[in-house]
Amino acid sequence: MAGPVQAPDQDRPARDGLVGSLLHGLAILDMFERDRPVISLSEIAGNLGVHRSSASRLAATLAAAGYLQPAGEKGKYRLAGKLAALGALATDGTEVRQVALPCLRDLVERCGETGHLAILDGAEAVTVEVVDGWHTVRMHSWVGKRSPAHCSSMGKSLLAGVTGDYLAVIYPEPRLEGRTPASITDRDDLERRLAEIRARGYAVDLEELEAGLCCVAAPVFGRAGDVVASISVSGPASRLNEAYIPDLARDVRRAAWQVSQRLGAPRRIGGWPPPPGDPAGNR
Repeated sequence: MAGPVQAPDQDRPARDGLVGSLLHGLAILDMFERDRPVISLSEIAGNLGVHRSSASRLAATLAAAGYLQPAGEKGKYRLAGKLAALGALATDGTEVRQVALPCLRDLVERCGETGHLAILDGAEAVTVEVVDGWHTVRMHSWVGKRSPAHCSSMGKSLLAGVTGDYLAVIYPEPRLEGRTPASITDRDDLERRLAEIRARGYAVDLEELEAGLCCVAAPVFGRAGDVVASISVSGPASRLNEAYIPDLARDVRRAAWQVSQRLGAPRRIGGWPPPPGDPAGNR
């Protein structure tokens, strides 16, 4: 493990005109590794050579900006979704996008509805891939589209993978903005819905984002078993009705699990149902 980073004091400029607090923040991000997904304030303070109170302010700032999220235990943090969004922009094609696209195309070919791949950026679901459906009447979307996570199926399937502490950070107020009369507008109600999503393995949007539009989404898991993206299909409420959704959800979950397995995700993930096709996971 690398020794402590000798970054300048965060309250004064670094040499050569560099900003000390920014260097400290970047040094914190550099501390994360595949076998070190969570770091504590004590580790940050020791690595940077600063007081714990300074480490706490730095971590809180990064969390407020969407780069870190609380890891469950007080004083511990993990990386948050904004870094994935920036990575997608920087590489113009992340591993998730490359792996997911064939599965997303197969899903759209089967169901005919428009397919999406999304990642979480704070309280928004960001579309990073789109495959148009083949129905004459279909949803039209675009890469880079941002939707309130609590109003969309792909957003809710992403939120179902974060901690309650992180929800409190991105939704500091108990009331949430609604887009339609069907939108979730209460944070406690959102938490209950997220628990239901984890129990059944998929999320639905019944005209919560747009009137007349319904969607079904399932999470994509990474190597560590964390939710790294979501796959969804969207179409008019006349086709994606409550009678059809369970069958469609099985196809969406199957596609999401195919992507997850290609990314190296564990076969079983705590807190989530077994994958489709598993004797215990046909639900």
